[in-house]
Amino acid sequence: MALSASAQKVQDALAEIGLTLQVVELPGSTRTAVEAAQAVGCQVGQIVKSLVFRGTQSSQPVLVVASGPNRVNEARISQVLGEPIVKADAEYVRQRTGFAIGGVPPLGHSEPL
Repeated sequence: MALSASAQKVQDALAEIGLTLQVVELPGSTRTAVEAAQAVGCQVGQIVKSLVFRGTQSSQPVLVVASGPNRVNEARISQVLGEPIVKADAEYVRQRTGFAIGGVPPLGHSEPL
């Protein structure tokens, strides 16, 4: 079965960096770490979530990859970056990554993050 356009972008990005992994689309929702863990039969801690933030001064996207159950310390990230960050809204995420919130992979974005 052919991959959706979004899944194909991820498959192509994997191939571009020399990884021979196979993207698999699941029939149920995997928008949250809990749903993803249930869908593949693993612990939530084995799931990686990709979160997109926006620098409040620069408006630059910031990709944070975290283990499923963990919360992101936005204040610490802001400190490291030298500017405050906020969670990006749905339109910003789609514009900058090419993916919808809840389906942002860690690679294959429409622009480098």
